[in-house]
Amino acid sequence: MTCAMLLNKQRRFNKKTQGDEELFEQAYIPNYGTIPGEQEHLATELVEFDGNEDSVFFADGQRRIDFVLVYEEEHRKAGDKKRMRSILSRKRKRAFFQENLMKEGIQIEATKSVMDRNLIFLKLHAPWEVLCHYAELLHIKLPLHSIDMKQKPSTFNCITKIFSVDEDKIPPEPEYFTAPFEMNRIKSFQIDDRDSFFPPATRSRIVKYILNRCEYKRGSPNKFGITKLLDSKTYSAAYTLHDCKFNQKSSDPLCPNERYLLYEEWGHPKNFYKLQPLDLIRRYFGEKIGIYFAWLGFYTGMLAIAGFAGLICFIFGILTLDYNTWRYVEKYNMPPQ
Repeated sequence: MTCAMLLNKQRRFNKKTQGDEELFEQAYIPNYGTIPGEQEHLATELVEFDGNEDSVFFADGQRRIDFVLVYEEEHRKAGDKKRMRSILSRKRKRAFFQENLMKEGIQIEATKSVMDRNLIFLKLHAPWEVLCHYAELLHIKLPLHSIDMKQKPSTFNCITKIFSVDEDKIPPEPEYFTAPFEMNRIKSFQIDDRDSFFPPATRSRIVKYILNRCEYKRGSPNKFGITKLLDSKTYSAAYTLHDCKFNQKSSDPLCPNERYLLYEEWGHPKNFYKLQPLDLIRRYFGEKIGIYFAWLGFYTGMLAIAGFAGLICFIFGILTLDYNTWRYVEKYNMPPQ
């Protein structure tokens, strides 16, 4: 291969990589589309941090943050071709992944970190249409109407009230008949408010389901899933938000402060003897975590009964230790040790 051929090949490579870098340079344009087909070109909306650390909403204060993705905007070094190809590959994956997310109806708002301007936080929001579609797909059970049957008062209520959580702080939730969600029967469900019909844990579950199945690279077969993007460092992190700090109430008047209530009425050592607020645990963490703590509470209660019986046997053995030893010595004519 002649020197001229090598120079031409190098020029073509430099031209291609420069074009790729320009093509996949991150761009932010306003986007308010909610469902696929509303806009032909979807892009991420970039907003500055408004200084409200307690907010769990987009900058408009209306759309709730259901999931957060984090990545670092990388810059190539001159002459480092291998690093440049790696950076461009990650940019392509992110661009294709985020485009497919928005085609699924997910709204994305980007915010740069105030500590590191190269760190980008992508806030994801699932609008009503997306939540309804995937709730039906996943057969998520949602309330139909309240149960009008009243429980009979029990004589043990005065005893269990001592171990129950404070109802003034955590009021008991109303009981509902539930059924798997269906769009063609949406009028049968108890929808008082669209914003609160899907609990935050259910919203995050639906968005996580979409993230796990969204494609990020065309091929044979196509590659998909947020887990692989995290493993390849395309994204640094993916997580849901707590509604407030565990030991301090939020300054946001719209925040229910459920995390703070869980700590004060459940996680604090002063409440070791109280029953668990299972309804609040289920609403905040989801059904799987709720059923786990329900089982754990039952299991611990059953162990307490066995532990009490074992304690009685242990105390009895200690009190009768000397008596039993001398009877054994007298019976078998053995000198005491």
